[in-house]
Amino acid sequence: SVMVHSFMAQNAVTNASVSFQDTNGVLTLSGWGLLKGSLTGHNGVGVPVYFVTHFSLAPTSFGTWNDGVITVGGTTATGQSVGAYLDFGAGDATVTIIVAISFISVDQAWRNLANDWRGEDFEQVLAQAQATWVQTLGQVEVSSSSQETMATFYTSLYHVFCPPTQFSEAGGVYIGMDNSIHVTKPGMNYYSDLSLWDIHRTHTPLLTFLRPDVALDIVRSLVAMYHDGGALPRWPIANVYSGCMIGNHGYEVILDAYVKDLQNFDVSSAYAAMREEATNPNLPHDSRPCLEEYLVLGYCPMEKDSNSVSLTLSYAFDDWAVGTLASLLNLTQDASMFLTRSNNYRNVWSPSHQLACPRSNTSAFHCPLDPYLNEWLFKASGYTEGNAAQWRWFVPHDIRGLLSLFDSQSSFIALLQEFFDKSKDQASNFLPNPYYWAGNEPDILAVHLFNYVGRSDLTQKYARWLVANKYSSQPDGLPGNDDYGTMSAWYVWVALGLYPLTGTTTYFVGSPSLQEAKLQLLNGNVLHITSLNFSIDNVYLAKAVLNTREIDLRENPFVEHSELSIGGNLTFWLSDTPFGA
Repeated sequence: SVMVHSFMAQNAVTNASVSFQDTNGVLTLSGWGLLKGSLTGHNGVGVPVYFVTHFSLAPTSFGTWNDGVITVGGTTATGQSVGAYLDFGAGDATVTIIVAISFISVDQAWRNLANDWRGEDFEQVLAQAQATWVQTLGQVEVSSSSQETMATFYTSLYHVFCPPTQFSEAGGVYIGMDNSIHVTKPGMNYYSDLSLWDIHRTHTPLLTFLRPDVALDIVRSLVAMYHDGGALPRWPIANVYSGCMIGNHGYEVILDAYVKDLQNFDVSSAYAAMREEATNPNLPHDSRPCLEEYLVLGYCPMEKDSNSVSLTLSYAFDDWAVGTLASLLNLTQDASMFLTRSNNYRNVWSPSHQLACPRSNTSAFHCPLDPYLNEWLFKASGYTEGNAAQWRWFVPHDIRGLLSLFDSQSSFIALLQEFFDKSKDQASNFLPNPYYWAGNEPDILAVHLFNYVGRSDLTQKYARWLVANKYSSQPDGLPGNDDYGTMSAWYVWVALGLYPLTGTTTYFVGSPSLQEAKLQLLNGNVLHITSLNFSIDNVYLAKAVLNTREIDLRENPFVEHSELSIGGNLTFWLSDTPFGA
């Protein structure tokens, strides 16, 4: 049999090297590949990944190739298209290959291998991995008469627990944003590859609830990135400020942890980083594009940035996060300044169009003729990965303030209903939906906004429809890119009948799509969720009780983190008609 170890320089791999070594009579293979893609290449250099390989059998022959030229017995090759081969001879012997990687060096890769592998064979490693996943997924025990629902739920939960990427290596070392080697504090894991634009909405709040140890280390990692690299990242990948997407939504991740009592991190440094980034246009890594104009005008003008509306809405949200943390830290002047700035979303609201619209340097509005047209796909529209109708609802920090901008509460409800009703006609999970788009982040909070206008029955109706029609266990069972577990976390929350409002201690109450769930919290408490009178048709809540408190489904369909974290019983009574009907 022949094993080929190839480092063809395709796509993001721009250079590579392979090398055989004979150590005490044992042949091993090591090397590196330089990744320089659209994100990893944002530092201008790329990210090297080092590897080492151990073989259970000695090959009968080996060699390398470089740009298609094979060198029998060759021991090293470096270049744009290189690789190595090993021939283990004829027969049916099994060869086990153990590979370890490092972002620091080949030597560190060997240390990682020694740390993670104790000589187990393949079946033993497989059994260990399976046992670990059984334990991990077993933190949430659910039951449903539908095997499809069970498969979809646990697939989603698996996706949730795959990230984040542990970037610290054996001995707690990691390569920092300054390209220097650092060591974590004892017991801490340093994480990277954090798509903060996505995950702050659903994924990190779910980790905060189920795995607060991981959520806390994510916050500690963000603070370390600030110390190492000079700024909080928008979206760190490996040790690179990728500059991907918009906003500074690491702020909400930090705030969400803090308000939910995960406060064992350098809060002063975290706040200093947030404040500096929100006030200083001259920071490295292009932390806040259009900040100078935003500070002067109260919005990002369309001439400055093609994402001007989305930037303004996002910065208002981020300013709210800074202001809220400042208030909790008793920094009253800062709190007042930032919370005032958090109202800047109003500066791009066009009352005549009932939309957040691009606005020029001279204050003129330039609203799209058709708010449902996905102009962002083919031209600069002012909106990021969504249209005007989808961004209309993005004021997560001041939903009641957003409601006040509409002509009336009834018009708010009518437009939101139309948004979901028309989305049902778009069957594809592949193409962007011009109405509610389950496959991307800008509008994924929208289904829960009915809770603010006395119509939580509509949240229940549409949430159950989305769970049933936009998610499945099939290969196309996600409505879009999972975005580091964001969409899967959305499903987990909604299937449980809850949904987080990031940066607060509040959760929306929805309609569960499971008959029962038991959540084993790391504080030792168990939250038991039960759905009585459950059926496919019974999508509405007739009653909901959390421990001894009956939830007011019309006026206050929310629960608090402190209520859920003590465990107990959350019981839903389901019906085929809305409450009060």
